[in-house]
Amino acid sequence: MLADDAEAIGRKAIELAKAGEIAALRMCLDRLAPAPKHEPVVFDLPPLDTASDSVAAAARIVAAVAAGDLTPSEAVDLAKVIDVYVGALATKAFEERLNKLKSAANR
Repeated sequence: MLADDAEAIGRKAIELAKAGEIAALRMCLDRLAPAPKHEPVVFDLPPLDTASDSVAAAARIVAAVAAGDLTPSEAVDLAKVIDVYVGALATKAFEERLNKLKSAANR
């Protein structure tokens, strides 16, 4: 339905934006210069070999936010990555314990 009128609607939005209509101006700017999508964050985390290593990683993230090197939203995203990794470590450890129990039961 919009396909037939898309060009006319686009022209009208541009016309309204040029006339100072804030909503039309915002819409046009969102199309011309969209907000940047997630960019990779360059940040050195310490090695995460054990779950307890996550404390040092979290401390480094907090320090980077305090120093202005990371935004709070970037810090949250990094903390989520650490959380997922710690969960994976816990799952691995659980599986290893379960396999040991199974092996001991089969003897």
